[in-house]
Amino acid sequence: MKNFIYLFLAVTMFACSSDGDNNSNDGCPIDFECSTATANDFLSLDDVNDEYQSFVSQYGIPISDGLYQNNDGGYYYSWVWAEHCISVSCSDCSYLIFGDCPL
Repeated sequence: MKNFIYLFLAVTMFACSSDGDNNSNDGCPIDFECSTATANDFLSLDDVNDEYQSFVSQYGIPISDGLYQNNDGGYYYSWVWAEHCISVSCSDCSYLIFGDCPL
């Protein structure tokens, strides 16, 4: 009987476990709301963290950063150094890395 209980628990665990990525968001790389996103949300995107780390290694810690809304109603996150900037635009299911700030 004890072995039967262990078998039942093991089957239950495997039946409830996931073999896929639940954060895949149906193939969309963005799994956060653009209008309330944080720096960490953007840094979790492919290539954004690499670009950010490259700038940090060259120019140090950014002097400012933040989430902004452009004239078209879209959102972007920017990190600013003295003479350099990285911006990442955000839409429902895409993002784009800019080497400057669309101020």
